[in-house]
Amino acid sequence: MLRSRSSDDPNDFIQTLLSRVDIVEVIDRLVPLKKAGANYVACCPFHSEKSPSFTVSPSKQFYHCFGCGAHGTAIAS
Repeated sequence: MLRSRSSDDPNDFIQTLLSRVDIVEVIDRLVPLKKAGANYVACCPFHSEKSPSFTVSPSKQFYHCFGCGAHGTAIAS
């Protein structure tokens, strides 16, 4: 089990876990991503669409769909 070194605070644990996970790698296993500037894009896995509106930000470690509003991190939606 991963343990936070600074404290037993659950928020510290979550932040430590997120810092160790690459959201692009996690999502790209399920949804083929394409590089678009600093971010990655794909058609949203949560609804049907023909043009990509699903964006993954590696620097902010979150995803957001501008079509349906789905958003989250590598461990929470």
